[in-house]
Amino acid sequence: MTRTEIDPFVPDDSKEEQSEEQLIEPVRPQKRRRKKSVSKLIMYLLIIFVILAIVFGVNVINSGENLAKTLGNVGLWGQIKHLISSDDKKLQGEEEDRINVLLLGMGGLGHDGPYLTDTIIIASFRPSTKQVAMISIPRDLLVPVPGFGWRKINHANHYGEMENPGLGAETAVKVISETFEIPIHYYVRIDFSGFKKIIDDLGEIKVEVENTLNDEHYPIPGKETATTTERYEHLYVEKGTQSMDGELALKYVRSRQAKGVEGSDFARSRRQQKVLMAVKEKILSFSTLVNPIKISNLMDSVSQHLSTNFKVYEIIRMFNLGRDVDMENITRRVFDDSPDGLLYSMITEEGAFVLQPKAGDFSEMKLAIKHVFDPQKIEEIKPKRVEIQNGTKINGLAYKTSQYLQSLDYKVIEIGNAPTQDYQKTVIYNLKNGSNNEVVGQLAELLGAEIAKAVPEWALSTTSPKVNSHTDVLIILGQDRKDL
Repeated sequence: MTRTEIDPFVPDDSKEEQSEEQLIEPVRPQKRRRKKSVSKLIMYLLIIFVILAIVFGVNVINSGENLAKTLGNVGLWGQIKHLISSDDKKLQGEEEDRINVLLLGMGGLGHDGPYLTDTIIIASFRPSTKQVAMISIPRDLLVPVPGFGWRKINHANHYGEMENPGLGAETAVKVISETFEIPIHYYVRIDFSGFKKIIDDLGEIKVEVENTLNDEHYPIPGKETATTTERYEHLYVEKGTQSMDGELALKYVRSRQAKGVEGSDFARSRRQQKVLMAVKEKILSFSTLVNPIKISNLMDSVSQHLSTNFKVYEIIRMFNLGRDVDMENITRRVFDDSPDGLLYSMITEEGAFVLQPKAGDFSEMKLAIKHVFDPQKIEEIKPKRVEIQNGTKINGLAYKTSQYLQSLDYKVIEIGNAPTQDYQKTVIYNLKNGSNNEVVGQLAELLGAEIAKAVPEWALSTTSPKVNSHTDVLIILGQDRKDL
């Protein structure tokens, strides 16, 4: 990757006015002064584009490498020349009408686990419709990390840094891309210090607080071994529109012990997305764009705390493609372990809290990510979860049937005995309000079964469940299957 260094521009007002003699100097020196002035103007405009594009295409919360290094070592004019010659160059993913950017947030040096990513967001942009999707991946999700086995997904960046300092984000890209079978074209990381400083440079942001956040156990840095009364502070943020400086915004997105609905990691992911959108709005505001000192400070913060594999021309093209995005065209998705969520939580033998897919693999998460812009397609194509219950006294009948259906690529999630074993005819129940009619019809034909017109109350009970809550299609085997 070509790397080009970009230094912040601060207007130089220290030069004295030119004397009359200086004004009538030969043409050659004047050309030099004009060239220098023009170069500053271009630099200033370039910085504006960089900041805008980074915040649009890089709604984040954390990183490590120096942005100036990331953007390279070709001089200013070389960079401008490259920009001018790159007008027709498209971004990765643009031809496929979907550009995916991995946004990573980590503590950074001076924090416990400095390279563990507390924030993992897949930000996707569809150029043809100007749609944006922000998909939060929970940090406790177990995934395969090459060379390290199954680990929490927030460790990928850490392991990458341990093996190749400065390249942890590339390891995270590889892990997430392979886990969800989605191309990750670009990445951006920023650390806590950078996150705070960027917001302070902006002069506070306005955040729409959906629910009052009441956390009596927000940890105070450096007080890890102090008494309980000294170790924590009481973090309280009222519902409504709130002004936040960098410190409060960081606490708001990091809080994990809040009471009520805001106490989960999934609520925290939603808060992160809200704050990122507030940062975007502030940077795009007129008061920021016309303030060269503010832009200079922002660029300085970005250069020290943010890393990315975006090239400068790609950042500017991203800005040009996405500058007309409407807030109503932004989709937010958080994977969680709620009753309707795709994950479940468990404690490992080592005592660690982890999350795993309810489906037994990542198939449902892959579909949700792939079709985030067209969620209606998911129900049409996702594999239906089938449960088989033995309604007879024939041992092993449910198991044999499950083997048969799995050989035909049906997704059998559970087998067991029916509440009674007096079924003469095999019956199929559609538990999802008619959305599975095609699959139910296929199964009925394969098994010679009847399709029930109604679902019995015992199959829908949540107080004393006799059916897996994630089942789409329930099959109860009768005596007619005895010769299987």
